[in-house]
Amino acid sequence: MKIKGIYSLIAGLTLLLIGALVAVSTENVLLGVASIPAVTAGFQYATGYQLFDMKVAVFTTLASIPRTKQQTLNPGGGRRLFLMATDNFGAEWPKKADIVDGEITAAPTLVTGPPSPTFVEVQVSDNSLKLDGALKGPTGYQSWEQALEVKIAGYTKEQCAAIEKLINTEIVAVSVLNDGTRTVSGTSFSGLQFEIMHTTGAKGSDRREWTLKAKQDGYMHNYMPLADTVTIPGVAAA
Repeated sequence: MKIKGIYSLIAGLTLLLIGALVAVSTENVLLGVASIPAVTAGFQYATGYQLFDMKVAVFTTLASIPRTKQQTLNPGGGRRLFLMATDNFGAEWPKKADIVDGEITAAPTLVTGPPSPTFVEVQVSDNSLKLDGALKGPTGYQSWEQALEVKIAGYTKEQCAAIEKLINTEIVAVSVLNDGTRTVSGTSFSGLQFEIMHTTGAKGSDRREWTLKAKQDGYMHNYMPLADTVTIPGVAAA
């Protein structure tokens, strides 16, 4: 075994021992695990030397996932939906770099008019707007799948004309959830495309409505919250 390999082995065993000592002394296993990368970083900062060749060993840092706090409401569903065609964007949005601390913090860059691009609102029927996200694929090949479904009551010539504009059109969607959170689905580089169905129903009490469904995979992120500070043309403030 090479000297460098022996050194890395000894360093690794030492870090495991430190982590175990911290866990035993504090009676906190998570704190013990967290001490390992902390000691590694501290050693490098103080000496300028790396305990490990980062091509050989990399520590993965996880974060705790809190649930909704007790005595806090957590309603499902959405109440408002805004759409824009992807060819109205002048650059990729939202991209991974736009997401800071779990929310999108940058406004989109839109093409220059006239007319000036703006999101248009879809009149959502009650309790019909739903977003879905799924992280899929084996380790090393994972990506996000995003989906959106919404229903619109009625059957009018205005609706028919608006639906025609969605043919072969990819869109980015901003939804307002029932708790007031604004979220973004799709991206300007990989937009959502709707499958659209209408039904008249069979009797007077049936629902006469449009159903719009979209699903796309290969995303770098799930549908994400939009920061309250971000202002977008046509989209209601949080």
